[in-house]
Amino acid sequence: MAVYEALYRKWRPRTFDDIVAQPHITTTLRNQILRDKTAHAYLFTGSRGTGKTTSARIFAKAVNCLHPQNGNPCLECELCREAENGTLTDIIEIDGASNNGVDEVRNLRDSAAFMPVRCKYKIYIIDEVHMMTPAAFNALLKIIEEPPSYVKFLFATTEIHKIPSTILSRCQRFDFRRILPVDIAARLQYVASNEDFTVTDAAAARIAQLSDGGMRDALSLLDQCAAVSETVDTDTVELAVGIAGTESVFAVLRHIAAHDAAAALQMVDSLYRQSKDMTRFADELSQQLRSIMLLKSAPDAPQLLQCMPDDLAQLKEIAQLYSMQTVLTALDAIRQCCDRMARSGSRRMELEMTLIRLCSDVRQSQGDEKAFSERIAALEAQLAEVMRNGVRQAPRQTSRPAARNDAPAQHLQVDAAPSTDEFVILKSWPSVLERFDAVNPSVSGLLQGSTAYVSDAKGVLLMIVCNRLFRRLFTAEDAKALGKAAAEITGKTYTIRYKCEEPRETQASAVDSLLERARSSGMDVSDAGQNPI
Repeated sequence: MAVYEALYRKWRPRTFDDIVAQPHITTTLRNQILRDKTAHAYLFTGSRGTGKTTSARIFAKAVNCLHPQNGNPCLECELCREAENGTLTDIIEIDGASNNGVDEVRNLRDSAAFMPVRCKYKIYIIDEVHMMTPAAFNALLKIIEEPPSYVKFLFATTEIHKIPSTILSRCQRFDFRRILPVDIAARLQYVASNEDFTVTDAAAARIAQLSDGGMRDALSLLDQCAAVSETVDTDTVELAVGIAGTESVFAVLRHIAAHDAAAALQMVDSLYRQSKDMTRFADELSQQLRSIMLLKSAPDAPQLLQCMPDDLAQLKEIAQLYSMQTVLTALDAIRQCCDRMARSGSRRMELEMTLIRLCSDVRQSQGDEKAFSERIAALEAQLAEVMRNGVRQAPRQTSRPAARNDAPAQHLQVDAAPSTDEFVILKSWPSVLERFDAVNPSVSGLLQGSTAYVSDAKGVLLMIVCNRLFRRLFTAEDAKALGKAAAEITGKTYTIRYKCEEPRETQASAVDSLLERARSSGMDVSDAGQNPI
């Protein structure tokens, strides 16, 4: 009775041509073998299931093959057959996780001193080499740098950052890429065509999506699905893997957008009764939220999404229900929930609390967005008025005593300044303002930057004021107090008059200030800043 062999072992690549989606590596290795210019140490790095250990085994067979074919092992000679069976003593595979000490490295150095028994090269393949201790790495340094001519080292790791730079500098490094879903799906279809089951295109794409760029994971999932049904479709995949499916995920996302916590909790209860993994469901939620985030950020790049083509229309519809800030908040909450689930005794409760919190947060965020929109609308209206009429510079101090209810003294304003032959500048004007400031500091602040002219013949003191707000706040009572202050300083009595002349540069400065406030609130005022006041 034949023993069943797992698909990922049965369909492991045997030549460089069989390796999927790594042409930048396989081409280089084949050319080195063809030209007999192979290095003494290689480091293969990349995520799981991308072909690192497999490539190392193929390389070991190819450099020792008696009849290599275009850089590939022939698979027919005696050495290739023994290497396939794992009985060739000159190809030594070592698990770095369990042989990670100094003693194991010393044994390796001692064995490397002996010539190969049957092959041209003695090959050491060390898998998960990052698990070795710092002392073990230090013990490897000398033999990796200057090994015997018949010894080659092949290292494989998923965590390149844990490899010392002294090791990296002595190896040729090859980075294995994640395999694209389309390449994984094509390989799954090829495997299924040579087995006693069939797989639909949608199911192959779904498995490729779940495998996260790893061919070994994809073949393991396919093997699991084939045990459920001879015809593997998307329902078979969801049943075998234990995932909730996109319809359930989309339903919960709609409930969150509608801040309907009761409906979201009922969906979780239904999935829990079906024995769905709550952690996997939370991960599915985060994947779809990521897709929504990318849809809103890069709507013209659907290739960035991790979703089935048939689900794209629904995903776009759901994306309209979320703002970007809400998506980011929900995504952060779900990821934190996944982290807590790893330590919690009740994963369902963690997910339920997160969904309730999200439904409440969405309602709050919608209220905040409405208030923010109203503030922006008010600011836009204010800015439009500025662009039409200019702005009045804010006074340095606008508060007035509560007891004063005087109307503005409009009758004190003049339409045009009299001839300069009739008036002379009042040089003691700063002293007058200082005396007036003790009586009414609010109005005195509006006179900063003003100039005063007097006509002794007419008995008039004319102020040229650079603040339009002055005309609204200056009263007859203020005029009497100012006239009294002027009489105390000059010894003469004057009738007070004024004229408001706000310089254009003062208007521009005030407009710039308002525009800056508008930009800080998120308004687009790029064109407004170009218009003259």
